[in-house]
Amino acid sequence: MAYFGPYPWWTPEQVEFQKKTAAFLDTLVEEEMVSRWTREFPFELYEKIGATGMTGAAIPAEYGGLGLGATGSCIVAEECWKRFPGIGRIVVGNFNGGLRQVYEHGTEEQKKRMLPPIAGGELGAVAITEVTAGTDASGMSLVAKREGDYYVLNGRKRFIVAAGVADRYFIYAQTSFDPVDIKKHRHLSAFIIHKGDEGFHSEKINEILGFENVQNGSLYLKDVKVPVADRLGEEGEGWAILMGGLNFERTNIAATMSGLHRGMIQYIFDYPARRVQFGKAVIDQPIVQEKIANIIMRAKILRDSVFVTAYKWDLGMDVTIDASAVKGLAAGLALQSGDDASQIMAGDGINRFYPIQNWFELGKADHIAGGTVEACRLTVYGQGKKKLGEDAVMPRRVLDPKLRVPVPTYKPVEAKVEATAENLLAILAENYLINPGLHMMPEDIMMYMDADADKVQELIAELKAAGDVITVDNRKTGAAKLVAASYPGLDKAHDRTWYEWYPEYVKADPRRTF
Repeated sequence: MAYFGPYPWWTPEQVEFQKKTAAFLDTLVEEEMVSRWTREFPFELYEKIGATGMTGAAIPAEYGGLGLGATGSCIVAEECWKRFPGIGRIVVGNFNGGLRQVYEHGTEEQKKRMLPPIAGGELGAVAITEVTAGTDASGMSLVAKREGDYYVLNGRKRFIVAAGVADRYFIYAQTSFDPVDIKKHRHLSAFIIHKGDEGFHSEKINEILGFENVQNGSLYLKDVKVPVADRLGEEGEGWAILMGGLNFERTNIAATMSGLHRGMIQYIFDYPARRVQFGKAVIDQPIVQEKIANIIMRAKILRDSVFVTAYKWDLGMDVTIDASAVKGLAAGLALQSGDDASQIMAGDGINRFYPIQNWFELGKADHIAGGTVEACRLTVYGQGKKKLGEDAVMPRRVLDPKLRVPVPTYKPVEAKVEATAENLLAILAENYLINPGLHMMPEDIMMYMDADADKVQELIAELKAAGDVITVDNRKTGAAKLVAASYPGLDKAHDRTWYEWYPEYVKADPRRTF
């Protein structure tokens, strides 16, 4: 375990926790494998894991946990999936099943009441997905209606990990139908319900790729009464709670994919070293060595990314981009590595006598679970636009005075020109040389012109009326969002020779100029 051991920033407690967790889980591998063949949900095995307290790794000590933060939970996720991704999914589901939501949004009474059972191994589930809500999580239509000191919940959920076996369910429901609330994502609220609550049933069990000993199913809620005391946060805060919980879930899912890589690495050296084809060990073939190298590289990159993200969690940093990025990365890498590992082991890579097949399937399953990789990318894109700031700004480009080719600069504009239509056309003409093929935004123009936004729009309108510019306009306001000089406008700004540019080797050969 040396290579995949502790990181320098881990605390002594986290270092020791990894050692103990790995040693304990090693004792369960036979029992877990048997449950995969029988397709039975291993209640007893999960109870053994819960009894160690490792399911409370991320819960603070004052609420019955181990106080090891996101790093602790990722250690458990990784070590579980190295050995048995089946029950490992439920262990990770326990981390995700309301833990972060309760800790960040629960009252002190709720934390004291709800977190110790999670730390003690209480089976948990998160219920988001519906027929109308998957990647579009905000589209859920399960309704929660306030009636005095209770909410009455009606509707269905689907694709819920641990459906029918969990003790605690973290349910999101619609509490407002106001179009303004829906538009601003203030229409959802979060609730805790429990197995055995009147009107609450599992409706169907699904056969899911890779879920050999894990239960996944649909939930049915008919007039289920939930006390107001079991609502997390205020009414209408469900979306914010959901997204915070997803960030934690995605970080842990990425850790499971790191464990998946570690599990495959146990087989991709020893198996081909003992498998003979064409009179020699398969591992001696360069193409096999290349696939092994690829798996190791992915394992290294992914694991470092996971535990840096976990560390940032523990420092209290914003990991909105990190969590979605590392989960999206993890699922993609896991599927690639599963493909390579199964090719290395050939027929034994796609049967159940070796675990490669299961890891391969789960690499694909996690393209969906915890938010699709597409949803993760949308989050990264949306948050990236907001948070990257100057890191996402293209440097200003200018013409080199001697070569007359565009070069980047970080120097400020020395002096702004007067706000006239003629000067605006000159700016657009120069942009034609500096950024060929690109329009300018009004704010780009204001960098070079002594004018406010209204004046820039006025000058653009003047040039547009004369046919000197082309624009892309805001459909609601009619204001120009993008503007470029038209061909007639370019001719009006300068004669043809001003725009000409040829490489030196072209200018040196009279046969190639025109």
